[in-house]
Amino acid sequence: MKKYKNLLLALFVALASGCSDMLDIKPTSFISDEAIWEDKVLIDKFVANTYGSMLCGFNRCTAGFGQNWSMSWAGNMDSATDDFASVSDSPIYTQLNKDAITAQSCPFVSEIWIQEYLVIRKCNTIIERVAGVDDKVLTAKEKLRIDAEARFLRAFCYFDLGRTFGKAPLIFKAQNLEEDLLVAPSSFAEIVEFVKDECDLYADNLPLTYPEEEAGHATKGAFLALKSRALLYLASPLNSEDDARKWDDAAVAAQAVMDLHVYELYKVGETPYRSMEFDKTAANKEVIFERRFSFPEAPHNIHMMWSLDAEDAGSWNGLYPTQNLVDAYETIDGKLIDDPTNTMYDAQDPYSNRDARFYQSIIYNGSTWETYLMSMVTNTVDPSKNGSCKPRLGKARCGYGPKKFIEELDPSTNIYGGYAQSNNWPYFRYAEVLLNYAEAKNESLSVPDESVYNAVNEVRARSNQPNLPTGLSKEEMRKRIKNERRVELLLEEHRFYDLRRWKDGNVLAEPIMGMNIYNNNITLKYEISKVEDRVFTGEHYYLPIPLSEQEKNPLLKE
Repeated sequence: MKKYKNLLLALFVALASGCSDMLDIKPTSFISDEAIWEDKVLIDKFVANTYGSMLCGFNRCTAGFGQNWSMSWAGNMDSATDDFASVSDSPIYTQLNKDAITAQSCPFVSEIWIQEYLVIRKCNTIIERVAGVDDKVLTAKEKLRIDAEARFLRAFCYFDLGRTFGKAPLIFKAQNLEEDLLVAPSSFAEIVEFVKDECDLYADNLPLTYPEEEAGHATKGAFLALKSRALLYLASPLNSEDDARKWDDAAVAAQAVMDLHVYELYKVGETPYRSMEFDKTAANKEVIFERRFSFPEAPHNIHMMWSLDAEDAGSWNGLYPTQNLVDAYETIDGKLIDDPTNTMYDAQDPYSNRDARFYQSIIYNGSTWETYLMSMVTNTVDPSKNGSCKPRLGKARCGYGPKKFIEELDPSTNIYGGYAQSNNWPYFRYAEVLLNYAEAKNESLSVPDESVYNAVNEVRARSNQPNLPTGLSKEEMRKRIKNERRVELLLEEHRFYDLRRWKDGNVLAEPIMGMNIYNNNITLKYEISKVEDRVFTGEHYYLPIPLSEQEKNPLLKE
């Protein structure tokens, strides 16, 4: 099977290595070649190559670094949360979800360390060289901007290393073999301080916006959004005791992004939450920074990897939304389904009257997907439905399919090399900033103030969810904000890190539930049952640094 998958993806990988504009990931042969820094075109290509080398939830090699056949095969980081189950032979399932990860046992995680430092080295090269470029090649303003772009990308990568491993060496030059390569790791707090200082010093050298032909480059807003996220993580229980000052710093940082008045929630069309995922035009003012893709030069292929198709047309369906996730969606009156006063939720009609984001994110029994009326009946294939997907290992395992981020294609589309998706990956969007502000401000106060309600309600209003009830306590608001992040930021690799920074290990240890639907030829009976057990001991809020890296640098050992 694995060999078959390798062959299937060979054409896709070759396609994905192509390049154009911001997606140019063909490296110049020698980064030290003086010719690069004497030619604006070559400099631009080197910068584009650095952007094009970044990891995201669409292009992780889930079988390990360099295993390109597995690009997002079993999902992204959120597959290791209660939102999703993954295929049973993936490292996410066998190591992360069983809390069996060790320094030598999870190739999916080792890619993070390796790839982030590859990007950091490129950033260090840019920072070292761009200031010395002749003024005839780059203007002084262009040099300052490119330097700031590299500093943003470097800070972004260091923060990603910090939130994943809890520590990482801060390296500020492109090292060669003659130098001391044994750099001691900095703590998470030191990494966040570095991110903050870099933002404060260099964000103003970046523009607020770019012309369309330069879209995708880092902006001032992107740097400020990174600072907002970093300070939020630093204030969180994993990294700090309850410190109102740190929470207030995080709230101020999020407010700084809001005060730019550049970004707004996307509200175009009848289903703006879903439409936003595919709008790559200037009309999409919600996205602050993204990993850009294009077809055919540099696509990704999550449709083949994640999608649920009705007739085994080729999608691998490696990502399974869980009942745990589905239960997080409120009813349209704004109540959680476990609220005893909720009269709109019916366990035998569970998909009626739910938050609009549910319908835009999840394929469920009775929904329509790619022209098929989908059936998830457990005990039989329903002949009255033309999209029968009897839940099983390898197919709608929990009774649902993923819809968010996945294009709804004509069933005849060739996804084996003929077509792959090219929607962009959102690293930062305005909805996150609003929720960052709400969380940080709530934690800095004894009771939530109006600004906390306003930020959360602004996000909810886009999906026509009613305002939160007034008079919530700090703890009640915390619960609602956590749930709002879960639903709004689904599959954007926030929940993996959110549950850890909140120290909500009990959630990671909860069993994964699925929906069984039984047809007795008269009515359907809906019954929730356990799909798999999860393990979380509390030892891996931060993940272990790969053993291969510890052997290269003994200072990384515990």
